[in-house]
Amino acid sequence: MRTIAVFLLVVGALSALGFARHEQRVREQDQLATIASDLAGRRVGVRCPGFLSSLVDTRGEAGRVRFDASGRPANYTDLSPQTCKALRHLDHVDFTCLAHGNCGFTQFDAAWAAHTLAHEAFHLRGFQDEGVTECYALQNTAFVAERLGVPVPQAEKLQQWIYVRGYPNEPEEYHSAQCYSGGPLDLRPNVAKFP
Repeated sequence: MRTIAVFLLVVGALSALGFARHEQRVREQDQLATIASDLAGRRVGVRCPGFLSSLVDTRGEAGRVRFDASGRPANYTDLSPQTCKALRHLDHVDFTCLAHGNCGFTQFDAAWAAHTLAHEAFHLRGFQDEGVTECYALQNTAFVAERLGVPVPQAEKLQQWIYVRGYPNEPEEYHSAQCYSGGPLDLRPNVAKFP
């Protein structure tokens, strides 16, 4: 009888923990979906994998949006476990290193997660071309970072850092000859600072 009681107690505790984590993930996804919706210009969803799904994630992509045969995007993006984790903790990352130019992988990984959400949001807006999508995302990484709690001056430096350090290292299909200050893809052509 005692063994059954202990077993039931353990099962109950694990169930409660699982439910609490699920509820937290739903709240986080809702917050990310609100940000992505603002960039996508329509209501969209963001999916972060649960614990078990994250154990078997083999995609290797930071995020993904599926398009149908007609070129219409899905109403949601799937983010990787690493991207979701980095976004969850973005406001706790010390980005003061941006002022000194001595940031490391932890900061870059976190900044790239913010950039990934911006990138996937522009796919959700309907842009399939990776170069166009990337250019728009580069100009909105600070927006995502700010909405996730990074102070405005650091978010702006973070966006510039991603442009300078990340963009040149991306595959060719993520580049566009039209992505420059005052160019056709410049979302703020009247502002001298790019992105």
